[in-house]
Amino acid sequence: MSLSLAAQADEVNEAIHDDPPEVGEAAPTTVSLMRGVIDPESGEWQRTATVREMTGEDEEELARLSNSEELTYADYTSALLCRSVLSIGTQTIGGSSDTLENLIIGDRDLLFLGVVKATYGNLRDFSVTCGQCNKSNDVQVNLDQDFPVTPAKGSLTEPRVVTLKDGTEVKIKYLTGKDAQVIAEASNTPAEQNTAIVYRAVVWDDDRSEAIKKQWSKGLSLADRKAVIDTVLEDQPGPTLEEVEAPCGHCGEKITMLLDWASLLLG
Repeated sequence: MSLSLAAQADEVNEAIHDDPPEVGEAAPTTVSLMRGVIDPESGEWQRTATVREMTGEDEEELARLSNSEELTYADYTSALLCRSVLSIGTQTIGGSSDTLENLIIGDRDLLFLGVVKATYGNLRDFSVTCGQCNKSNDVQVNLDQDFPVTPAKGSLTEPRVVTLKDGTEVKIKYLTGKDAQVIAEASNTPAEQNTAIVYRAVVWDDDRSEAIKKQWSKGLSLADRKAVIDTVLEDQPGPTLEEVEAPCGHCGEKITMLLDWASLLLG
């Protein structure tokens, strides 16, 4: 009996000292972007990106960042994409945010959705409580079907033109990740947000300072500001987070679930 126990003890000790099992890396997932980035060598737009699945290390880092009271959604998205986007066209990301910040918001959302697919697959299951019978239901979200992509109304590589009341024409670009960060950080009120949207959306032909751009935006009439803002907000291409509906498995009543990007990834 003692020999048997000794042999078992040797086996346990040997197992403890064995090398931990190797975890295989999942194959990268390809994401087709709407506009993409310009290749610095060829000058052509590149629209194919590769992303990887999120790991526990990524989750810990994002959780640490989430504890900051000053963290904006744009900051959170940049941090997530820096960790999970491998390349866009011929450009390797390598943890740098420069290329990612120059992407239009719709492309950043497509990358976010691509990371969710790489991590979980095309289907995500959520537990949702029915508002009628208060019982729990498992609701499945199809990432390919439940998030339709809104196309741009015109060319994504050319600015749109808005004519102001005095006849002046200004060029309006699609907002980028960097623009979204500046707007979020500079906006304590809706009016300040509008000011930031206007001067960040306008294409400037010179290198005037940020302060001068902001002052120009403040000096515009409300009608002109509205014309610029409407042009920006009414043409926002990219995936749309829509309500997901399913019948309750207990009482048959309709359950409506609205997800945000963070809960789609970590919920």
